[in-house]
Amino acid sequence: MPVSAPLEVLMGEFMSSVGSFAVGILMGTLAGLVNGIFLLPMRYIKKWEWENVWLCFSIFSTIFFPWIAAWAAVPHLGHVFQSVPFSAFVPGLIAGLVWGVAQVMYGLSCGMVGIAIGSAAISCTSIIAGTLGPMIVYAPGKLFSSASLVLLIATILIIIGIYMYGKAGLRKERETAGTDTQQIVGGSFRLGLTICLICGVLGTAFVYGGKSSTALVEAARSTGAPPVLAFYVAYVVTFNAGAVPGILYSLYKLQKNRTSVNFLSSGAFMWNLGISIAMALLWYSGLLLYGMASEELGSIGASVAFALFSSGTILFANLFGWLAGEWKGASRETIKGFVKGMVFIVSAILIIAFGISTQ
Repeated sequence: MPVSAPLEVLMGEFMSSVGSFAVGILMGTLAGLVNGIFLLPMRYIKKWEWENVWLCFSIFSTIFFPWIAAWAAVPHLGHVFQSVPFSAFVPGLIAGLVWGVAQVMYGLSCGMVGIAIGSAAISCTSIIAGTLGPMIVYAPGKLFSSASLVLLIATILIIIGIYMYGKAGLRKERETAGTDTQQIVGGSFRLGLTICLICGVLGTAFVYGGKSSTALVEAARSTGAPPVLAFYVAYVVTFNAGAVPGILYSLYKLQKNRTSVNFLSSGAFMWNLGISIAMALLWYSGLLLYGMASEELGSIGASVAFALFSSGTILFANLFGWLAGEWKGASRETIKGFVKGMVFIVSAILIIAFGISTQ
């Protein structure tokens, strides 16, 4: 009995850590799924332009839902915010503003170089920055561990997959819409690509808003918030700050394109508002699942969860886009390139799921 008891304790701890890791992997993958499909309802919008939808989406996804989630998860939410000094808000405010600017840059850069090239370039730099950055900042001791090596291999596979699907996407655009790709936003291709690369890095800023707001998170835990949900308070600050650039840009587009009248003239305000809210709920649910996965996956959780989140987003967005007929009319060679890219991304997800230990 004296020997078996400690063994049982160790086995219990091992099974608990494996269970927590498996839950984290599942959450990270589900985060990618939810984030990958959040734009699908937009195809049912009636007589609204992009800026009409995006204004409503931004208000609910980055203002209302962060507050609702934090209120539901954190007891005495008002007291939590009052109990910390202003310095506790600084990481979230800075990270949120940077992230918000990146969202505006995304639209501009893709308008300059095209959706296929733009999204592929942004995804590549985002994957690299989102996996390596948090590890360097929060777990530098793990940089040369076996887990980080597995993550690096998976990241390389994801980048190869992105390159292949991006190349296939560009060919698909040319095959289904003519030989010339329309440039929506003026500017040189080089400038557009540069903005894409910068945007991919800046778009990971929300990770640091959540992980670096330690005083806020600890205050939330002290009131009884579950440890895996306490970061909800940090996301309130981060995404409320991130809402500012997106909302301002939407208002600018409404003014420039004179599309604010669409809110009333469309005759479908409540329908379109409901779709915008559904999109916002899906999107923010994906962010919350990412954050919970990060908490469950240990010291390098932010990096592992981001790789799962980003690769899952790409995979499921393209698969559902396929089912929705977005690749209809593409050649067999183009379809083959798309499938190869998805195979690389699925392989990376499996490598992360089964190759990274809980040590």
